[in-house]
Amino acid sequence: MRYLYFMAFLLAGTILFSSCQSDMAVSQEEQIKDKYLVSYTLVRSMTATDVRNMFSPVQSVYPDVAEILPSVRYGAKVYSVSYNTALGTRKLVASGLVCIPDGGVTCPILSFQNGTNTVNANAPSLNATNYTVQLISGFAATGFVMVLPDYLGFGTSTEVFHPYLQKEPTVSSILDLFRAVKEMGNKAELNLRLSSDLYIMGYSQGGLSTLQLQKAIETSYSAEFNLKAAGCGAGPYNLTGITELVVTAATYPQPYYIAYIMKGFKSVGAFPNAYAEIFNEPYASRIDGLFNGINSGGTINDQLSTNMSQLFTSEFRTTMKTNAKFQAMREALAASSVAAWKIKTPLILTHGQADTDVSPEMSKQLYEDLMKLDATLPVTYIPMAGMNHGMASAPSLVNFVKRFLAIKGKG
Repeated sequence: MRYLYFMAFLLAGTILFSSCQSDMAVSQEEQIKDKYLVSYTLVRSMTATDVRNMFSPVQSVYPDVAEILPSVRYGAKVYSVSYNTALGTRKLVASGLVCIPDGGVTCPILSFQNGTNTVNANAPSLNATNYTVQLISGFAATGFVMVLPDYLGFGTSTEVFHPYLQKEPTVSSILDLFRAVKEMGNKAELNLRLSSDLYIMGYSQGGLSTLQLQKAIETSYSAEFNLKAAGCGAGPYNLTGITELVVTAATYPQPYYIAYIMKGFKSVGAFPNAYAEIFNEPYASRIDGLFNGINSGGTINDQLSTNMSQLFTSEFRTTMKTNAKFQAMREALAASSVAAWKIKTPLILTHGQADTDVSPEMSKQLYEDLMKLDATLPVTYIPMAGMNHGMASAPSLVNFVKRFLAIKGKG
């Protein structure tokens, strides 16, 4: 669930995209006309050559890139976008990046949901020059309108704490961004022509977010969004299960994940338990202060413990599954988990088999549950031998985009 890094891609060299500052923003008169779109500002531009030069050197590391390069035909413009949404009954202005191919070509939306982030400055809309963000933005050069949500609690919505891994606010806020992008299609100066198709992908936290989106769209929003395919990498799809695995383990390398879950769910009143009922001291007293929008996951880990018997109370470790005082917590975790259903659109699951951050059992069990429902469901599971959580991120996304291009080509 760590914030996504393309470590091998960093070998490709210097940053190639030209910086382009602009005060282009939606006027007050135009804002009144739009229900979701608040503003958009041009922050970067790239050419097709820039993207080819970025991707070409890594073919030796990720051979699937060779299947993507022939589709790199367009330059693109990257916009920081703000839009109206809500967290429960609270109205918010959220944000993200939207990358529009040049030339007025008609394109589908491809949304990327990023992995776990605790640093406000790392939100995509505030970090467009980051190499990883540029690379993902570069997929717009293949004929997608790339959309990178910040998630609630980041970018323009820092007045609320990020509702980490929670299904309802994740789904509703991302769908509202898609609606804002549709309204961008009405702005003549953007030369944005959208098809009705939608592709979604994500890794780690983003893997869960993407699966939450897929199920919501298929069951409730299929008339509004024509979902064509989804790619989910290494997501914690069963939040109850993975929390139990971590809490009862002897050690766990990323304790900030569980602290983040507890902080995020408590921030919206999902359960009443005090931190002292879950964490031992001195950790219980530290949780709120650690998630300050500045500390990285590694910094937070340093203030916790990888020894689970030290980190968690004995009562929580031994009775989390049965104790009535943790019932609301169990219900909240279950409500944001994604159980198997009869999926309608192609789903690609990937997971590194040496992943100690998010157990590969998450993807394996989901796949098996889907197959038990119906062995003909359009799901592909790709276990990635020998890869840990970080190693599997880049090849997962390359694989997703390669498969999405094939589907788009058939359309």
